[in-house]
Amino acid sequence: MYRRKLDDRVLSFGHAGILYEQSFIMYDRRTESLWVHVTGEAVHGPLKGKRLDFMPSTVTSWANWKKSYPDTRVLPGYRRGGFMGTYVGPFQSDILGLAVVVKLKAKLYPYGALARKNLVNDAFNGAKVVVYYSPGDATGTAWRRELDGRVLTFTQSERKDADGNVLLRDDETGSLWSWLRGEAVEGELKGRKLRQLLYNPILNERFAAFYPGGPIYEGAN
Repeated sequence: MYRRKLDDRVLSFGHAGILYEQSFIMYDRRTESLWVHVTGEAVHGPLKGKRLDFMPSTVTSWANWKKSYPDTRVLPGYRRGGFMGTYVGPFQSDILGLAVVVKLKAKLYPYGALARKNLVNDAFNGAKVVVYYSPGDATGTAWRRELDGRVLTFTQSERKDADGNVLLRDDETGSLWSWLRGEAVEGELKGRKLRQLLYNPILNERFAAFYPGGPIYEGAN
């Protein structure tokens, strides 16, 4: 998801119906420049080299999202389908991963590796990060685990919230956290929120095409 305001103008986008690196291309109706939806970068036309601002978002089930954000508004006319609708299934962990972006650099966390160890405290491109993967609904999230100058280390607790979702615990204060909202729900840090990183699901085999040289998390030996 991107901001469609670029410099001093608001762009309107459409589907170009062509592929770039086996991925769909968007075009903006003002200049007809072509944009890669994975990176938000214009690769052809008057705006070539420009990049849209990436906005944090999460791909998850509607049921899971609605529990955490009950007042969410839904885009009229929305119908389930598209990329994620096509690949929902037991084989998803074999072909998809979470691309976590920090300062225009990305690291891939394959769902297969996260299924074996679904909570990862990591560091990438100068940021301390925590990645969590929920295998039940194939949802991955990523947050900065730095708060007020202190680096938090997370573990999966035995506690669950009222909706049955697993809660995370930080070792430093013992506070309990929602992995979906990045918010402390109990303990010393209750009400505090972690900063959400930029991330999106991606086909593992296409990651290198858009982020050449990007590292890949392989999990514990």
